[in-house]
This record gives sequence, structure tokens and C-alpha cells, in this order.
Amino acid sequence: MSAQTQAATLLVLTSESSEAERITNNLREVGVTARGVVSAQAERLAELVERSRCDLVLCCGYDREVDLDAALNAHQRLQLDLPLIVLSAPDAPASERIRIWRSGARDLVLRDDVDHLQRALLRELSDLKERREVRRLMIRLKECEQLGRDFIDRTIEAVAFVQEGLHLHANAAYLELFGYTSFDQLETATFLDLILPEQRASARDYLREVEFSEHQDAPALDTQCLDANERPFPARISAASAEFEGEPCLRIIVRAPSAKDAVENSAKAPLALPEGTGRAAILARIDPLLDRERQVIKPFALLFARVRSGAELLRDLGLIAGLDQLDEFRKTLSRLIPEQGFLARLSDDSFGMLIEGIDQHEVEQLAERIRREARLPRRAGSDDDTQEPDCDVTFALVEGRAPEPADLLNQVFQRCLRLREALQGPAGMQKPTSLAARAKQPAAEGDTGIAERIRQALEHDQFRLVYQPIISLMGDNQEHYSVLVRLFDDEEDLLEAKDFIGPAIRHGLIEQVDKWAIRHAIRVIGEQRRAGHNISFFINLSEDTFRNPSIVLWICDAMREFDVRGSWLTFQFQEELVANNLASLSKLVDALKKIKCRVAVNRFGVTDRPQMLLQGLSLDFVLFMPHYAQGLADDPVKQKQVVELATLAREYNVKSVVTGVEDARTLTVLWTAGVDYVQGNFLQRPSPTLEVQTG
Repeated sequence: MSAQTQAATLLVLTSESSEAERITNNLREVGVTARGVVSAQAERLAELVERSRCDLVLCCGYDREVDLDAALNAHQRLQLDLPLIVLSAPDAPASERIRIWRSGARDLVLRDDVDHLQRALLRELSDLKERREVRRLMIRLKECEQLGRDFIDRTIEAVAFVQEGLHLHANAAYLELFGYTSFDQLETATFLDLILPEQRASARDYLREVEFSEHQDAPALDTQCLDANERPFPARISAASAEFEGEPCLRIIVRAPSAKDAVENSAKAPLALPEGTGRAAILARIDPLLDRERQVIKPFALLFARVRSGAELLRDLGLIAGLDQLDEFRKTLSRLIPEQGFLARLSDDSFGMLIEGIDQHEVEQLAERIRREARLPRRAGSDDDTQEPDCDVTFALVEGRAPEPADLLNQVFQRCLRLREALQGPAGMQKPTSLAARAKQPAAEGDTGIAERIRQALEHDQFRLVYQPIISLMGDNQEHYSVLVRLFDDEEDLLEAKDFIGPAIRHGLIEQVDKWAIRHAIRVIGEQRRAGHNISFFINLSEDTFRNPSIVLWICDAMREFDVRGSWLTFQFQEELVANNLASLSKLVDALKKIKCRVAVNRFGVTDRPQMLLQGLSLDFVLFMPHYAQGLADDPVKQKQVVELATLAREYNVKSVVTGVEDARTLTVLWTAGVDYVQGNFLQRPSPTLEVQTG
């Protein structure tokens, strides 16, 4: 076996410390850094193992002071994955050797056979390392499976795991779609029982084809399903081979693609849709309003209304009476929305409304009217204008390029949550949480002139890239650079991004700026790599850019043009943008991973639950907000936060980068905290030239 660099702790059962030293020296000769723990008290083996946390037990069976039988018996009682090797005298009787083998010893080595001892120790330590790695990976696998299960349980897609026709597991969306209140009810029904009888033969053939196919991209099957009340509804079924709790099965996703047709045919009476299809129906209603690039064909507004006391109603009045009151509230909403509007019930106490052809002023008025007039029955007809509203209402006016329909619905839902947390604004308009959202507020003074300068710069190639190194605190031999964009003003001075990004976003130019930066960065890194420089670039993607579903294809074209590999590029977006764009970003991350690019989140640490971000997206880096580096050396609270965030990132195998570093004392704190990389003007200011290390 080849020598390898590793460290090991050996528990040597001998009365002679020189014997332990001889053995550890033998290991050092083959590249193993060994530490020996010596004891002759074999009967105390369990205590010695726990105290020394050793990797291997070596028993000198020829030592008269060592009770070999006691050592063998104690090792058997340990029930630990702890290899035992016995050193034996050349004249040891055969009966003793047989007893040693039967006791579970991993090897029996003659005292003076150094070569055999070295090979046995290397083999056992290597095998032990692999077994420990397997156990670690099995634990990680179970954690990942649980995370996957949690994600499936939270997704709005109807997902079930089916084995031999029986349901092993189904998420809440699946139960809701078919009208079941609990999984116990579904356990008595096979999957084919949920298919219209005349469609079952084709569904059975489809599932068999998927089960025995080696491909994971089988086409979907359009069919007719039956809900719990035997009512048919059109559905599209997608199936793929999977595992659930170690059992092979099929993962089945059921969608209602024909909900678009149902919605079109029932636009005058949208409330007649079966219970449980509200989410699918409103998502299907949004889809035809967007083109392939998710540009809005016709502006529309998406509203979300939630009854404030929904849970209390069900608790105080009971299920039936409480639901009756919520049904009456739904009827009130249907009378308040315009005739061209669409209403869908999303849960017991929340409703979604889609209104086409409405402007900002009109949707604000409508939201205020709903908030004022949509009352629960017990409050209806009240003359008291000061009474608290019965519902919270938020909305999003959708123009330009839109996120995924599911992200849109999530946006108005999260706005409603924030509204309840006292974020203010008329008719549910809250304080923007992201930089891009803040930049989309009404135009500031001088915007028009800067926007025109941006257009000219795009036409005449008057942007410039500057580069700021991202320095490893852990000895990484690859050089990382953050790629930033600068704009020449009328005096030929360079404007920083903060001076023109806002106007670029407000005037719809940010995607063109991003594409200019991406293409030029790809060209530069291609030149640097061909010159032998081992560098990589971190490139920003704005919200408008990553919402473009064809952006990854555009990146691929640029990479092919300049012969650049995806592993040389890391694309980053702001953490503040994730919550409202999760579906879009999940697809983007998956697509970037397929072309070997890496993915980072910038301004990490903004949200209250950063672990949800790490669970939901497959990231390679997180770049902390510059706020964490400011005054860090004198701020114990910040130091604790940085340690917690860096530790959290490490648990998910994500590298941490602290930006905005301005002094040497901060570097010391970050190194102690276990941060992987740092970036800031103290290390090097952004420069238009790359100062790459050679050699």
C-alpha cells in the first residue's frame, strides 16, 4: 500500500513504553503520523478507549504483564468499530492463535515481522477511515433525504411516492388536490383508484414503462383523475423512479394543465371550481399572460387577501360554523372584484385575485375597498367606520418581465405577512426589502440624464470592468476576483455602480448592463486562462437578468464564443431577492450547475433564517454583507454572528466570504472565526487591471 499522509492514535497494550515507541516509529516510516497511548491493564480497555479516543488497539500478546484473554474479552464487549491487532511471539501455541482469530482480531502479526505490521496497520487505518466516511455520508444522506422530504411537503406541487400501486407518502398539495383530509384516507386507495376507470389501462402501462425505463425524463401522461368525492378532473401525470425510506418506488407529480381551459370556460363563475384547485387555477390563469421570456403580454394585478381571525373563527365557532363564515366572506370578495377579475381560494382563510387591464391607481383603490368592505358576517352592516378591518390585503402590479407564477403568488403572500408585522403602506404596499426593489421606486432627480448616458455607453462600449481580489484565509491556490462595472461620465471619470445601477433598473436597462459585463468578463477570463493564470470570476446577476429564462442559454453562447469553462465562473445574486424569486432562482441554479458554473449569494445574513436559503438552494459561496466587517474587532455581538454564519455555511459545505474588510484587526478576527475568504479595500481596491500572481 502506498504511503499516505494521515494521523492516528494507537492504544498499545504493553508494559514496555519502548515497544510502543518502536511501533509508532514503524508507522512513521510509511507516512503515518502516529501517537501511542501505552497501558498494560487490558481489563480497563473500555475506559482507556473512551479516554484516549484511539483509532486502533495493538495488543502485545507476548508480554507476560498483559492478560491476553482479558484484552480479547474486553474488546468483544466494546461493540465499537475499533480494529484489534495482536502481536504474537513466534513460538506461540496454535491453540492461542486460533483463540485470537475467533475473538474478532483483525490480524495476527509476529513480533519481529515489521513489514507485515506496517501493512496491517496501514490497511486497518485506511479501512477504518473509509468506514467512518461511509457512516458520515450515510448520516448526510439521511439528512438530505429529510430535507428533500421537507421540501416536497412544502411545495405547491402535488407529489406522492407510490410502490406497487400503493401510496407510501403524499404531500399536503397532493391530498388537497384529490380532496383528502389526511393520508390515512389515501392509504386505503391505490393510485389507479384515483384514475377514471376507462383511463386506468393507459395509466398502468405508463407507470410500468417508467418503472422499467433507464431514463429519468419520461414524457408526461394526460389523463382524467377522480377526487375523493368521485368527481373527475383533467390532470397531467409525471412519474420517475425514486426511493422512499430506502425502498424503490415511483415519484409521481400530478398537475392540472387543463385548468387554463377550465378557467377560460368559467371566467364568469370562477367560484365553481372544485375545492383544492384554487392554487393550480390561479397559476394557470397567470401563465398565458406571460410569453416565453416571461415578458408580460398585458399588465395585470395579483391581490392576496387573508382573514385576520381565520384560526380563531375555527377555534371558537367550530369547524362547520367557522367555514360557513369564511364561505360568506368569499362571496363578499366575489362581489367586490371587477367582472373581469378572477377569484381563487388558496386556503381556508386566504384568497387570491387576478385582475387584468388595471393600473396602479385602480388596484390601490380596489385593495382599499376590499380592506374596508370585505367583512365577516358578524361584522357586516356595521355603521362603525372605525372598526378594525377583517382582512389584510396586499397586491403586486405586474409589468415588464415577471418572475415565475409561483413566485408572484409567494410575493403577495409574503407582503401580507410583513404587513401584519407592521410594515406600513397604503393598501398593503410595504417597504421594499431588496436593493432592486428600492431602486424601482419613482425616478430620482437626474435619472433621465444618467439613463441616457447608460444607453450611449452600451452603444459605444464606454463601460469598464474593474476587479477586486477575493483572498483565501485557508491557503486556496486559485485566485478569485469579483468583477465590478464602472461607467465613464461626461468628464471621462469612472462612476461607481451605486451611482448608475438605480437609474439602470428604473429605466429597464440593467439586463443590458449585466449582459455587457458578463460577455466582457468571459472574454477576459478566457484570455487569462490561456495565458496560464489560474483565476476565477464572481459576476453579479440582477433581478431582471435572472428572471430571464433564456439567460443561461445566452451565457452558454458567450462561453462557447470565447472557449471558457463554466467552472471558471461564479454567478451571484442578492439574498434579499431569494424569497420572492425562489422558483426562478431554483431553475437558474440548476441550469448553471449543469454547465459547471458555481453559484453564490451576495449580502448574506440579511434574513432572519439564513439556513432556509442554504437548504433550498445548492450554493458554493455566500458573501456576507459589508456591515459585518465594519467595527468587527470591537463588537463581540458581530463577532458571534459572523462565527454562527460561517459555521452554518460550513455545515452545508458552502464557502464563506466576508466583504468590506477595511483593517488588519478585522482580518485576525475573521481568521479565528473560520471564514474562508475576505474581500475589501484594505486588501486591494478595485482595479481596471488584473494583478495576477505568476508562478
